[in-house]
Amino acid sequence: MRVPKHPALIAAFCALFVMGFAADGARAASVPARLPAPVIAIVDVQRILQESLASKSVQKQLDAQRAKFQNEIEIEENGLSKAERSLADARDKLSPQAYAEREQALRQRFSVVENHVQSRRNALDESYSTAMNTVRAALLQVVGAVAREHGANVVIVKQQALWTDKPLDITGEVLARLDKKLPQVTVHMPAEETGKKKK
Repeated sequence: MRVPKHPALIAAFCALFVMGFAADGARAASVPARLPAPVIAIVDVQRILQESLASKSVQKQLDAQRAKFQNEIEIEENGLSKAERSLADARDKLSPQAYAEREQALRQRFSVVENHVQSRRNALDESYSTAMNTVRAALLQVVGAVAREHGANVVIVKQQALWTDKPLDITGEVLARLDKKLPQVTVHMPAEETGKKKK
C-alpha cells in the first residue's frame, strides 16, 4: 500500500535535505578563501517514502490498527443505536423524570464514545509521526553517506528541482541502502489505546 502524502512531512524533508556535505573533515574545520564548486546530487524523497520497506512496514501496522479501531467503533456505535431505540420505545412507559434521566445517561455515553474516537485518532497520528521520524533519521544518514561517496557536497530533493540530468539522481542507491539498514520500524501505540476500553 502506498504511504499517504503528508505535505508537512515532505516540507520538513525538503528543508533538511537542502544541505551541504563536507568532502574533507580537515578542510571543513578551517574557513576556505573561496567556496568550493557545488557538486549536486538529487534524491526523490516522495518515492522513498512510498517504496521503502520501513515506510511500508509503518503503513501496514497503521492499517491494522485502523481496522481494529474501526471494528471497536462500530461495536460502540451499534450499542448506542440500540440504546437509543430502546429509549424511544420506552418513552410512553416512563415518567418524565425517568425518561430525562435515561436520556441524559445516553447523551453521556455518546460523549464518551466521541472522546474515545478522537483519542484513537490522535494516537494513530502520534504513532505515525514517531515512526516516520525514525525513517527520516535513517534516511538522512544514508543520504549523507551515499552523497559523500559520490563526491557530492549538496543534496536537493527531486520535487524541488525544475530539471535534472538522470545521472545526478542517487535515489535508487539510497533506497536500496535504506532498505538494508532499516527494513522495518515498529509502531508503538499508547498503552491505553492498545486494548478495548470496558464500558
